Amino acid sequence: MEKLKSFLLIDDSKATNFFNKTIIEKVGCVEEVVVAENGRSAIEYIKSGLAPEIIFLDINMPVMNGWEFIAEYQKLDISYKKSIIILMLGAELSDADKNKAEEIIEIKEFQQKMLTKDTVCKIVSKYFSFSNCINA
Repeated sequence: MEKLKSFLLIDDSKATNFFNKTIIEKVGCVEEVVVAENGRSAIEYIKSGLAPEIIFLDINMPVMNGWEFIAEYQKLDISYKKSIIILMLGAELSDADKNKAEEIIEIKEFQQKMLTKDTVCKIVSKYFSFSNCINA
């Protein structure tokens, strides 16, 4: 089965990262799930030339939060941003945050903080015409 190369989880919660990484791996649609615990680590990862196909991004984090990550991401050379879809993860986004996010072209949609296999399959199928999801 053909798989996407990598996903990037950006969240300071080790428990959330563990849960989401496990769910994504169970879906079986990606070779590698990389975890960054803040936006700065994520930017460094992307600058290393290892651009993921999908980024799941939390808003509230230390060192560099989600908004600061987006601002730095937008400054990157286009060669670092190939085929990346950014999904904002959050337990509850305020109306102000939702309005702010809707103005940012890189943010494609919102998802709950804790992913499900069905959600991952829908995202991958929607953006990558990937039909080999394991949703059992």
